[in-house]
Amino acid sequence: MKKIIVFGGGQVGSSVAKILSDDGNDITLVDYDKDVLDDLKEKMDIKTVHGLASYPSIQKMADAENSDMIIAVTGSDEVNMAACHIAKTVYKVPKRIARLRANEYLRMEEGFDKSSFSINDVISPNILLTDYVKNILDHPGAFQAFNFASGLVKVIAATVLPDGPLSGKNLSEFKKHMPNVDVKVAAIYRDKKYIIPNGDTPILPEDDVFFIATEENMRFMSELKKSTEKPHNVIIAGGGRVGSALAKKLETIYDLKLIEKDQYAAKKVAETLSSTVVLNNDIADETLLKNENIEDVDYFCAVTNDDQMNILSAKLAKDMGAKKTIAIVNKSSYRNLVSKEIDIVVSPEDVTIGSLLASARSSDIVNVHQLGLGDAEVMEIIVHGDSKTSKLVDKKISEIDLPKKTIIGAIVRKEKVILANNDLVIKADDHIIIFVLEKKDIPKIEKMFQVSVGFF
Repeated sequence: MKKIIVFGGGQVGSSVAKILSDDGNDITLVDYDKDVLDDLKEKMDIKTVHGLASYPSIQKMADAENSDMIIAVTGSDEVNMAACHIAKTVYKVPKRIARLRANEYLRMEEGFDKSSFSINDVISPNILLTDYVKNILDHPGAFQAFNFASGLVKVIAATVLPDGPLSGKNLSEFKKHMPNVDVKVAAIYRDKKYIIPNGDTPILPEDDVFFIATEENMRFMSELKKSTEKPHNVIIAGGGRVGSALAKKLETIYDLKLIEKDQYAAKKVAETLSSTVVLNNDIADETLLKNENIEDVDYFCAVTNDDQMNILSAKLAKDMGAKKTIAIVNKSSYRNLVSKEIDIVVSPEDVTIGSLLASARSSDIVNVHQLGLGDAEVMEIIVHGDSKTSKLVDKKISEIDLPKKTIIGAIVRKEKVILANNDLVIKADDHIIIFVLEKKDIPKIEKMFQVSVGFF
């Protein structure tokens, strides 16, 4: 059990506090808004402190001097940086994690050094969202796409279409269709429940299927639908931090256009891009979308800071013929309402929380991603120790007492990817890609990977 202080009671802070509390940690949450704290105390059993995160007196009230970690996710980058600096210099807190939103703080050429502010790990929502959306575009047909083991392993989530070649057939037929493709179906989400499939499991229309494979084996995606053509034309709606960063990553790959309503912002983002066409206009202007041949657009990505504008423009683009629409939506109530009307709804909260959890949990966990609606996780964990100090080393997967709703998807050993089977023997330094379909099992998984220390 760790003693952790979370600074900031917004969507991300409160969600991280709850998850880490459910993991069995001692959590204290600090926020400047008393109403926020009163509301949180009714929903979860955690300690709360009212005050500004960067004040030494407030950190003292939160018992920072006896804490293992602080997670600074207030609405202010500057407060988060100051909170980390105070926690380290005054209270000697061993680990400090800060969320920084402004791109300016992340440009190393301009002199920012996280260690100068006593920060161990920086979480940047803009970078995370940009990478997240790019991964989806790189894998047509997917609604989630994650990298593990420095990109050696991909986890792809896709919805089975009614007219797909395998719809209504057993999973065993997937292998018959593509015998030379090394891919594993780790989980299926059906009727609001996760199941671990076997060869006799049928693949049904509207199933959300979670695959694990290497990049070169990603051609299996074509089996889920009639065709999966690589996108060519992409429109980004919004030239803010996420939109501009996404455009920089995509403009050498796609025919790209970016729409930004604010004239100054449009001019500024145009100066930073080379081949992208920047349009100074309203992202929900029907005439504009028609003039830009929206029916020829493969992906319309609404990435402004305004949920309602993202939803409105993405729905309009879809209705006017855009092949796929992506919208960043912060409010969970909005996400549930529009999930059927927009092809891919991206939650900044879920994307950020996954990165925070990877930093906050044991040092052996190097990657965490939320699956689907966020009630399951896939993690990358490093195995340490030897056969005497580890519960895993030199054991077959079949010999490991895994929770019922947990499955090992793959092992990466010295940069070689091995899809898991029951006879596979785990070795020290293996990177394990593990699917945990019930959050209550996460503390048990963490404990399994801990190295025991003997006395000689």
